[in-house]
Amino acid sequence: TQRSGISPPPVYAVTVAYPKSAFKDVELSNGFGNLQNLPGFGSLNPRSEGVRTLGTLWSSSLFPGRTPEGYNLLLNYIGGSKDVGIADLTEDEVVAEVDKGCREVLLKPDAPPPKVIGTKLWPTAIPQYELGHLDLLEELRVAEEKVDGLWVCGNYRSGVAFPDCVTFGYEQAKVIKEYLGKAETKDSASGSKEVVEAVSAVN
Repeated sequence: TQRSGISPPPVYAVTVAYPKSAFKDVELSNGFGNLQNLPGFGSLNPRSEGVRTLGTLWSSSLFPGRTPEGYNLLLNYIGGSKDVGIADLTEDEVVAEVDKGCREVLLKPDAPPPKVIGTKLWPTAIPQYELGHLDLLEELRVAEEKVDGLWVCGNYRSGVAFPDCVTFGYEQAKVIKEYLGKAETKDSASGSKEVVEAVSAVN
C-alpha cells in the first residue's frame, strides 16, 4: 500500500439555536432528565444511523448563560474522512444538513428553522492515523536526530484531543527551552574565549 502522508479531512463547525419547546419532550432513559433541558454533554451520531452530522455539543448546557431564556445552543460538527464532499457545499446547504440531523435526533417535526449563530469550515481538521502512520512518525524522529534544533510538533503526532495537544506542546516547550539555554551558555563561553584570545594577541 502506498502511503500518501497525513490526511486531515474537512470538518464544518455549525452553531445553531432552537427554542427549548422545539426539542422532543421525552425523559432520558438514563435518568438525567428531560431532553428539552439538554441534560448532558452532547450526542454522537454513528454513521449506521444515517445522520450526516458527526456529533453535537450541547453548548448551552456546558456553558450556562450564553443563550436567551428558553433557548438551547448546539455546536454541530459535520464532514470528516467519510464525507469530504462537505467542503464543496455552500454554507446554506451545510446548515440545511445540520438542521436535518437535529430534527432526526433532537427536535420535534414541527420545530422552527434554526437561528444560525456561526459557521466555520476547517479544511484540514482532524488528522487520520491511517496505515503507515507509525512509519511516518519514525521518519520524523530520525529527522529530528539528524538536524540539530529541529522539532516537528502537531496533533498528527501526539493525539488529536485538546488535552493531548496541550500536554505535548508543554513538554516540547520544556525540551526547547533547555536546548536554547545550553546554546546560550555555549555561545557565551565561546565569546569569552574569543575575547581572551584577542586580548592575548594584543599583548
